[in-house]
Amino acid sequence: MIKKIFFPIIVLMIVFNLNLIAQEKESSPLSGWFGATIDGGFNISLVDPGNKLNFPTLRGGFEYFFSTSSEHAFGLRLLAGYNFLKFKDMPAIANTNRNFVYDGKFGLMYAYGKSNLLPYLGAGLNYTFYHTKKIADDNKALGFYGELGLKYLLTHNFSLNLSGAYNFGGQDYFEGIKSGNSNDGYATVTLGLSYAFVSDVDSDGDGVIDKYDQCPNTPKGVKVDKFGCPIDSDGDGVPDYLDKCPNTPKGVKVDKDGCPVDSDGDGVPDYLDKCPNTPAGVQVDKNGCPVDSDGDGVPDYLDKCPDTPAGVKVDKDGCPVKEEAYQVTIYFGFDRYDLRKEEKAKLDEAVKFMKENPDVMFSIEGHACPIGPAAYNMKLSERRANTVYKYLVSQGIDKNRFMTKWFGEERPVTKVRKEYWKNRRVLVIEMLEK
Repeated sequence: MIKKIFFPIIVLMIVFNLNLIAQEKESSPLSGWFGATIDGGFNISLVDPGNKLNFPTLRGGFEYFFSTSSEHAFGLRLLAGYNFLKFKDMPAIANTNRNFVYDGKFGLMYAYGKSNLLPYLGAGLNYTFYHTKKIADDNKALGFYGELGLKYLLTHNFSLNLSGAYNFGGQDYFEGIKSGNSNDGYATVTLGLSYAFVSDVDSDGDGVIDKYDQCPNTPKGVKVDKFGCPIDSDGDGVPDYLDKCPNTPKGVKVDKDGCPVDSDGDGVPDYLDKCPNTPAGVQVDKNGCPVDSDGDGVPDYLDKCPDTPAGVKVDKDGCPVKEEAYQVTIYFGFDRYDLRKEEKAKLDEAVKFMKENPDVMFSIEGHACPIGPAAYNMKLSERRANTVYKYLVSQGIDKNRFMTKWFGEERPVTKVRKEYWKNRRVLVIEMLEK
């Protein structure tokens, strides 16, 4: 009979325990619980002649659970009870009035869980008093009890309790007969209520009691950590329930919505933006840099000459630059056409440029000042041009890259006599049109 009654109860408790996962809080809701409890049910007398189901069993008392910040709650319990017991297959010699048992219990309790449904264990001392005349030994005995139960929190203060307990009688005279190999006892199954006068308060209902809650007033339903603070999975300082950009990389600066900051508002966050401070409204690429469609180095929003062909040199406005010809001016003494040392140095630089640009053609132009006959000056300017030509060829420059001209005094730089030295010159000029 014992197995038939207790087996379904144990199965029911296991099923309830599995359901805890769906409702977990951060700490036991029994933390700091102090209150009164009362319950009632039936009992089963376990004596030598046989077991018998009886009704009623009534109990009442007080419970206290120590404060905790975990799912484990430990407590104390003090109970007083009344049990109406009858015994099966009693012999004629038995005292039929021996059927009232009063008991007092003091024991330890352990409850586990973080939801409203909490399984618990209890164990401790059980003092019994039998309502009968003394038979054989005394009608009082000190024994032990063990209890398995469930608490379901109806509110912050009320709980519904279902329990099964076994009470060791402490002697072998429950029914007034000394027989068998073990002491008598009785089992109880009860259903009742507990009311907490005082308990640790969880004002925001996040499962972490106020004394441990570092983030009070958390909105209802928000998932919190063991300190009662909203979970921030990516550690950006914005809790998940407010974070519109979850999984932000570590260390990235974010705004109030948890999204990476985009200071210039170009759609590319600062931590990826290779061109910060882009003006508002400018189209950018994936790196946050202004688009440069023709690839001339001037972004579209500044380019006044879009679609410039590839490779063409442009100015700050993105427009092709008019190329300036390379030019060297070699000066000569009055009525002379030989090269001075400093002028040779200029030509040596020109030779370097010519070797670096082997496809470039050059014009060599000779000039003279207006002192003396014009025909003489024309011949002098020719000699000066040929002097420069011969020097450049002597330095390894192909003679076919030169076109030699002379103008005498026809193209003066200045007509001021004291500046005539500027007219005694040869120009080596890059020819842009090949």
